[in-house]
Amino acid sequence: QKKRKIFIQNQLLKVSKRKGLKIEINKKLLEEVTDLVNYPNIILCQFSENFLKIPREILIVTMQFHQKYFHTFDSKGNITNNFLVVANNKDKKGFIKIGNERVINARLSDAEFFWQKNKSKNLVKEISKLKSMNYFKGLGTYFDKVQRMRKLGASISDELLISKEKVELSATICKTDLISEIVGEFPELQGIMGGHLSHAQGFDKDIVDAIKEQYLPLGPDSVVSKKPYSITLSLVDKIDTLTGFYGLNEKPSSSKDPYALRRVALGIIRIIIENKKDIKLGDLFLYSKNIYLDQDFKFLNDNLTKDISIFLKDRLKYYLKEKNIRYDIIDATTKVLDLNRISTVYQKAVSLNKIINKKIGEDIVSSYKRAFNLLNSEIKNTDENLSNTTDPGLFKNDFEKKLYDKTHELKHYLSGMTKNQSFDEILNLFASTKNEVFDFFENVKVNDDSEDIRKNRLELLNFFCKTYEIFIDFQLIKDINE
Repeated sequence: QKKRKIFIQNQLLKVSKRKGLKIEINKKLLEEVTDLVNYPNIILCQFSENFLKIPREILIVTMQFHQKYFHTFDSKGNITNNFLVVANNKDKKGFIKIGNERVINARLSDAEFFWQKNKSKNLVKEISKLKSMNYFKGLGTYFDKVQRMRKLGASISDELLISKEKVELSATICKTDLISEIVGEFPELQGIMGGHLSHAQGFDKDIVDAIKEQYLPLGPDSVVSKKPYSITLSLVDKIDTLTGFYGLNEKPSSSKDPYALRRVALGIIRIIIENKKDIKLGDLFLYSKNIYLDQDFKFLNDNLTKDISIFLKDRLKYYLKEKNIRYDIIDATTKVLDLNRISTVYQKAVSLNKIINKKIGEDIVSSYKRAFNLLNSEIKNTDENLSNTTDPGLFKNDFEKKLYDKTHELKHYLSGMTKNQSFDEILNLFASTKNEVFDFFENVKVNDDSEDIRKNRLELLNFFCKTYEIFIDFQLIKDINE
């Protein structure tokens, strides 16, 4: 079978190249046709050029998914009316070629009829028909869903500084293609056909693209949109979905995920991380819940927002693991997860992971661990209560002062960090504290005979450790000896 698969692949490339055509071989389709034939024979066929006027996605889905054909492109990347059939026998009399051409022309004739019919229908007038199309039991109709999406979108538009009117309009009409005959015939094209229909009716390009890309990303390896309106529409769709299903307690279990909510959650995380935008997710989920309640839907889950937060944290940890981030860095960066700063958490994890096994990483971790271990051993054996205030007036030498000043410099830098600032800089600053920390321990006796000085030195170490922990929970990071 492996030999047959390679033979088919080579023949597809050979025939297309001979005719000056380009072909993108779909791996899944190649597997399918390999299983269907014992004596493969590649036949070049054609459909009527008139059908090239309809959207290319219709042509591709018809050929690839419905008929198991391989479509072709010209040198400029335009789809052609030539396609390749993997037959099970030689076609000496040309009957196989004629039969396949007849089938594809008939199918595309139906598709063209639906396309012409649907593109003339006013999408805004079609919205009311969504009232008769159920979304999910307990979550209303698709009309209810787009109203919720419209309100959520308006909230995000303020955050992304984009037109609220465009966002609301794209959300309002984004599901109208679901009631079209063309999507009834080609359900794989929902969203994509909505984009084509809105384009045919002269809607703004931002709206057209947002509707076309609303379901992105389709999977873990699918592209993520980088356009603000597309980002917004895709996010509000997914936020509404997660809120609704979690509200009904329709959560994924360890073995089952019938509504693909893991994919939805991962989609949210990827959109935020890959666009490097911290979106206020926590606020949006709370708002989403309230919109449902305003529509008089009753939720069974009293811990809705908490459960979603835990679920998203789990998906984020999965995403970080897939990016080969070290497990202790994943735990340290996500221990207390702020949903409003997912992109920042990711950037921190990547930056630290990049240097953790280098000298700079060792310097950062060893500085923290040396201070934390002594502080922890002193505190856990006593009833010592630290007040988080260090008194510089009690310093007896320059080593205390230098560590205090360095820590202040670090804290000031951390508090002034901007959204787009590189974390490489802050990690370099963390590493630079090693001199002050090690000089302190080699020249200062923490357990001074004076109780006030002893406590002040513990306060200084506590100040140092707490400053480190503003970045991530360094207690969870393993040092080179652990």
